[in-house]
Amino acid sequence: MVTGHGEVQRRIEPRLRHSLDTFRVVVLGGPRQSGKTTLAHRIVGSGTYLNLDDPTVRSFALDDPTGFIAGRPRPIVIDEVQRGGDDLIRAVKLAVDADPTPGGFLLTGSTNFLTVPVFSESLAGRAVFFDLAPFSQVEMEGSGDGLLTYLLDDARAHATAAHELLHAAPSAVTRADYADRICRGGYPEAISLGESDRRLWFDAYVHTAVTRDIVEVTGARRSTELARLLRAAAARTASELVMRDIHRDLELGSIDTTADYLSYLEMTHLVSRMSGWATGAATRAKRRPKVHVNDTGLATALLGLTAKSLDGPASVQRGPLHETFAVNELRRQAAAMGQPVNFCHYRDSRGREVDLLIERPDGRVIAVEIKAGATVRPTDAKWLTWLRDLIGDRFEIGLVLCTGSTALPVADRVMALPLSYLWEI
Repeated sequence: MVTGHGEVQRRIEPRLRHSLDTFRVVVLGGPRQSGKTTLAHRIVGSGTYLNLDDPTVRSFALDDPTGFIAGRPRPIVIDEVQRGGDDLIRAVKLAVDADPTPGGFLLTGSTNFLTVPVFSESLAGRAVFFDLAPFSQVEMEGSGDGLLTYLLDDARAHATAAHELLHAAPSAVTRADYADRICRGGYPEAISLGESDRRLWFDAYVHTAVTRDIVEVTGARRSTELARLLRAAAARTASELVMRDIHRDLELGSIDTTADYLSYLEMTHLVSRMSGWATGAATRAKRRPKVHVNDTGLATALLGLTAKSLDGPASVQRGPLHETFAVNELRRQAAAMGQPVNFCHYRDSRGREVDLLIERPDGRVIAVEIKAGATVRPTDAKWLTWLRDLIGDRFEIGLVLCTGSTALPVADRVMALPLSYLWEI
């Protein structure tokens, strides 16, 4: 496993290269320090690099956006493009309309381009959009394509996949190893740091993300409240999002302010919502989303957790953080593949719930339960088997991911797998 980041191959790179050969503008979003600039330099080669974190460069872009990009060798990479404002995006639009050659611009940003409130121009019809998360476990390990790639391979029969998984080599990853991976997270600059240095890094990171990116783009006036809200989200990761509860605990003015501030954290790729799932056969489903912090290293730093305290039997965050760790890994694998799958969860008024459903466009479902414990009992899969019987052939496979070492059959189309199979397969 890597401890630095220079040699890590980003799994999204082939898709970015193809898109630069095909489309006029490629927009690469993702949280600060996820590796966007490093990746942009690697795939573009010769061209123009303009970083709007540089005050002099940013002043030029704001004062004369058209002149800022005119006559420069292409492709033009503009880092932190959100700091250039709407006029710069309009200038890019005019430039690629005048010269529609593919690969004209690669725009990177630490905010979700399509949700930045100051942008009225979306580059519709001219741009394609990608998100770069911090490193996945698959990327850090450097081998294999990951469990989701394996499961979504339609060339492999379901019976064959199940047989191969059940006969895979036992996992050597221990409970303490999982806790260490969760606390380390995937930010390139943080993964090689010790615990105390990593916490300092994340403290500075939150300050930058909140006080500069969010306040600058949105005009939000309560940067300290944004940091409090991020900690509240970390304490609730993998839980249903009840806005009134968060508002009551934090007292951020009106409940609308609380909702707006949470959307700002989503805009900067720090947290995400995972919608509730319902089908015609499950009319009692609640549609309330879950909230996840998008990197468990960030979440544990916000909560003051170490690998030792997280691994302790009294840790109330152990289960939720293992769940968020698995969800984040699967999402990162899906983003690298470009698979049009929907991530959601299920819970209904009778208390039936499934941690994660990965739904294909044709309605087929992979259902996943995540446990921090090593032992899986039939009761741990009861809602998976209930869902299997409810939706029939749409149910592809059910997985109980746990910290045990071996794969075990649980029921028809349901099995228990070591959590490490997420990246070892």
